[in-house]
Amino acid sequence: MPDLNPISLLSTKTFDIIIAGAGLSGLSLAWYLAEGNYKGNVLLVDNSFAPHNSKTWCFWANHKPFFPEIIYKKWRKSYFAAQDYQSFLYMNEYAYYCIRENDFKEFVLTKLRKKSNFTLLEEGILDIYGSKKKGVLVTKNSDTYVADFIFQSIIQPESSKKEHLKYPLLQHFYGIEIETEDGIFDPNTFVIMDVDHSFDDGYAFMYVLPYDHNRALIEFTVFSENVLPKKEYRKKIRTYIKEKYGFGKKEYKSVRKEFGVIPMDDRPFEPTLDVNIYNLGTMGGLTKASTGYTFTRVQRYSRLLAGSLINGESPQITNPSKNRYRYYDKLLLHILSTSVPESRRVFTHLFKNNSVDEIFTFLNEDTSIVQDLKIMNSVPYMPFFRAIGNNLI
Repeated sequence: MPDLNPISLLSTKTFDIIIAGAGLSGLSLAWYLAEGNYKGNVLLVDNSFAPHNSKTWCFWANHKPFFPEIIYKKWRKSYFAAQDYQSFLYMNEYAYYCIRENDFKEFVLTKLRKKSNFTLLEEGILDIYGSKKKGVLVTKNSDTYVADFIFQSIIQPESSKKEHLKYPLLQHFYGIEIETEDGIFDPNTFVIMDVDHSFDDGYAFMYVLPYDHNRALIEFTVFSENVLPKKEYRKKIRTYIKEKYGFGKKEYKSVRKEFGVIPMDDRPFEPTLDVNIYNLGTMGGLTKASTGYTFTRVQRYSRLLAGSLINGESPQITNPSKNRYRYYDKLLLHILSTSVPESRRVFTHLFKNNSVDEIFTFLNEDTSIVQDLKIMNSVPYMPFFRAIGNNLI
């Protein structure tokens, strides 16, 4: 059990800020508040603060990475394979980084426990709602806490539910971290996409993060509307390990498993749930629709929010995507949702005709219009013309 700062029965239940949910987005906001020496009282609420090594967050950066103290692995070389094209792709401006969930959680919580104005409460959340001047949080113990602002990552806004979306796509994946006696992996090269042409119920690929010569995380990832039975992911991974590396099931040891479902849909940016209630992370629409990557966007958004709160201002809300990038995402979602073969063609041409640095800059939404046009000119036209026809502005 983590060493929490318990709430005394005699203490007030009023705070300046409440953060509901201690996942990536909730902990990130708490971190930037603590780092900036926020002086108000902060309550962080979650069912449990126990660390779980069940997620791996990856991101790319062309500057000093976020949380350099806990970077688990860094790569500058990747591998892509699809259709008749395969290549090693080198990064010059960027590097690709990996952070493990348990390292991140312990790193942030260690700092928060040293801050007397931060209170950690392990309790289930029953309800969150806004009033004229305060946000209200009710726990499953029927205790009530109020704050000037509540930031939450647990309640889904109505507008982002499946029935309101045009493209309710999901990125779902299952991964197994394996160890082998023989050193078969290149720890300097991660597999960004090895496309599976035998799977037609979605755009599917293998994703491999080698941590050492004899240890790697191997994930089967699918972009589709429906999640698969876990045995299907496992079967795909076993087949890949056998065909790619020559190892049967009894010739390697499974040391850790990951499973995740990330929305890749056309949900709107939804900064608030109610008056004085602000959405964080995926619940606020911060997941990049065309890739599912969230880590960098959460850090940028959390840092901006924390800065405004530290300065005594109302929360500064900025859409993480300009309109043109949201439109680009919608066009790709249309292709991914309607044609697996065309999706393969698009990604093949994207990686074949552009450097990884150019792709990452585009996906980071840091490009100029001229750079956007170069990217667009590098992929097949017709799938996008059809997508435009179905998404006229």
